[in-house]
Amino acid sequence: MRSLPSILLALAACASSAVAYSGDMTYYTPGLGACGKQNTEADHIVAVAPAQYGHDANPNNAKVCGRRIKIKYGGRSATATVVDKCPSCASGSIDVSPAVFRQLAPLDKGRVKVTWSYVGSSSAVVAAEDFGDGDVRVTLVDGGADDGDYVNLEYEGFQDVIANEL
Repeated sequence: MRSLPSILLALAACASSAVAYSGDMTYYTPGLGACGKQNTEADHIVAVAPAQYGHDANPNNAKVCGRRIKIKYGGRSATATVVDKCPSCASGSIDVSPAVFRQLAPLDKGRVKVTWSYVGSSSAVVAAEDFGDGDVRVTLVDGGADDGDYVNLEYEGFQDVIANEL
């Protein structure tokens, strides 16, 4: 059986490996997005590349729908919510609403190189409860998000957990 400190260290290591993407940012006229929501040019929204969107049988149920990203360009940053898939975008590239693009660059630029990451993916909080007799519940909470998102990793009874489940 693993000790609680070793479990916490393993979870912290997994959580701290935040992924940052880089690619082109363009803008488009939103409408009904792949996530099933109607949006306008004034909304702070983003369409991500197929590689980041995923391949759910029902695109409305994609795990990325509703997640927020932070985009950086030229010393500025903006936040947008994923509501769509950009089929023509290369991996790491994004298509944003004009409202988001204007926060970072003038529309006449049309295409700029940006970096972005999911909000809250750069840090995490691990909550642990010891119920005695080897029963431990550890919950990995997305610590950087201010919208109450939780990472879907919760285990009870760690004596039966194998390494690749962490």
